[in-house]
Amino acid sequence: MEPNKHHHPIKLLHLITFQRSQNLKWLISGIMWFSLIGIQAQDPIFSQFYLSPLQLNPGLTGLTDGPRFAANYRNQFPGFNNAYRTYALSYDQFFDRLKSGIGFWLLSDDAGDGLLKTIKAAGIYSYRLRIRKDLYMRMGIEAGIVQSTLNWDRLRFGDQIDDYLGATSPGGTPFPTEEFAPEKNSIIYPDLGFGFVLNNKVLYTGISVRHLNTPNPEYLDINSNLSGGIPMRWTAHAGASFPLNSASSKRNSGMALSPSIIYVIQGPFQQINGGLTFDAGMVSFGGYYRISSGQSEAIIASIGLRTKQLKIGYSYDMTISGFPVSGGTHELGLVFTLEDNHSDSKYSDCLRLFR
Repeated sequence: MEPNKHHHPIKLLHLITFQRSQNLKWLISGIMWFSLIGIQAQDPIFSQFYLSPLQLNPGLTGLTDGPRFAANYRNQFPGFNNAYRTYALSYDQFFDRLKSGIGFWLLSDDAGDGLLKTIKAAGIYSYRLRIRKDLYMRMGIEAGIVQSTLNWDRLRFGDQIDDYLGATSPGGTPFPTEEFAPEKNSIIYPDLGFGFVLNNKVLYTGISVRHLNTPNPEYLDINSNLSGGIPMRWTAHAGASFPLNSASSKRNSGMALSPSIIYVIQGPFQQINGGLTFDAGMVSFGGYYRISSGQSEAIIASIGLRTKQLKIGYSYDMTISGFPVSGGTHELGLVFTLEDNHSDSKYSDCLRLFR
């Protein structure tokens, strides 16, 4: 499942182009069974990464002294009948006395309109180390548990397809198949991650790795030569924050330009996402360009609203990779911080974009 969420179109369209004919639709859902290893090899990554920082890098846990809550929703390729939908909730907070942050996040991922569902719950501990006056390192470790469920009954295979009737009889009963269901349709496995972030007042950079233990969902072991487990996902990212005027004590008064770039590699999949966000006080605008596995894939436009304690944003990924009927991708994000004095002047660093 994504870099970005990113289920990459080139891989997944073998199952999504079924809109052209009803028979092809059922045939492709059968092919999806043999493609599940490739699907499992990609994680969800939100286009509005700054509204879901815990999923970008565990080292970004605990950026606010007060509790911070986030909620995210991503609908990828809506032109294909709920092809990919992702939901996420998170909480994190920094404790100055311990120089540490704690966080928790929950993610639900639905691929193929319920064909493959994944739920992950993870806890994060982070530690902030001051290297010198304005240079800090934040390190985070993550431990999670994942449940992945395959709805076998919704799969349709080639031997079920009738040239005239399709995959079901006139009475609506699916034709039988000679394919055998796996012993388990639902599996649970642990998942580990690590990340760190370096930052000063202007620049930040970080690296994170997910699936350190390369978990191997059992029902994917159709052939021991096909899967060595979910490959580790490496993410390298960097950015900056350039104030455009003098920010007063009020959070909404400052204007800033925040360029950033993210590089993700997971197995054979690679993605680069680069662009900038313009923060004009209460309103922000963003523009990003995404390249996946060497191909230009999407232009991302976003708009956000910001108050003292609340940030809310919407983004749209316009596909430019020759896949126009996908419907693009819609995404909503919300961050709410419970903090008495949540102002920019309180934090003398460049991580405003993530707060």
